[in-house]
Amino acid sequence: MKNATSLSRFPSSALRPWLAMSLSIAVCGLSPRADAVAVDSELLFLVDITQTGMNDNQFDKLMDSYAASMTSSQVINSIQSGAAGRIAVSMVFYGGTFTQSVGVPWMSISSMAEAQQFANFVSNLTRPISLTSPSISAALEYATQRFGTETGGAANGFESAVQVVEVVTAGLPVFPNPAADQAARNAALASGVDIINSIAVGNRSNTVENYFASNVVGGSVGGVQGSSGRSTINNNLDKYLATHFESTVDGGAEVSQAIAVPEPSSLLSSLAAAGFLLFRRRRHEHALTSGRA
Repeated sequence: MKNATSLSRFPSSALRPWLAMSLSIAVCGLSPRADAVAVDSELLFLVDITQTGMNDNQFDKLMDSYAASMTSSQVINSIQSGAAGRIAVSMVFYGGTFTQSVGVPWMSISSMAEAQQFANFVSNLTRPISLTSPSISAALEYATQRFGTETGGAANGFESAVQVVEVVTAGLPVFPNPAADQAARNAALASGVDIINSIAVGNRSNTVENYFASNVVGGSVGGVQGSSGRSTINNNLDKYLATHFESTVDGGAEVSQAIAVPEPSSLLSSLAAAGFLLFRRRRHEHALTSGRA
């Protein structure tokens, strides 16, 4: 059972400086970027496109599975259960250290029609070529910046309470670098990414899942923990992805509901935002110092 995140675990003395700062901001009349769309969560799909990851046929099946999963009724229901009733999604491909490319730019999904638009995009994608060994750490660093101001990057047109990275891969680097991958994971979580999940597909999925569970996966939100799973690339992959995405979207929806303000005002909105930002900062710092990140 998923539980909405609670701020009561933090001492009131720790909240006072942030609440005071929030009050100052409210009094000054400052507000979030007017051109940013409010969403419950931002979901970034990070897909390995190297030759060791998957071939062209497997890539096409994976994209079709993404299309089917994101248009499933269970995912749509989860999206619409949040305070905003919408999420933002993007897809990024990664290969070697300097090989990252955007397959689908950030777009909003709040209805079946918008989900179908995303499905049409991914169904028509062609796998980019990357002959080098995949760099997981470089991919995580690139993905972190894609979330925009929430993680220290340039604005991406959306603002959310929750940021999620979903890594899908069928292979590992020729020479894995656990220390670098752990450092990139920890840096992403410290920057504001809430969850890093992974899904291993293909013949080596068991080995890949274990590596990602130990070195890449991390974070939690709304009672949902970061996880590493595996699945074969077949006709059941779409159902597996739908179940996986539903759980993550549900977690983001519960957090967004927990921090939603019943009667919006500049003052109350700023207070809620400050409290949630403090919660995220405290959680990431605690996770890093305790070695659980």
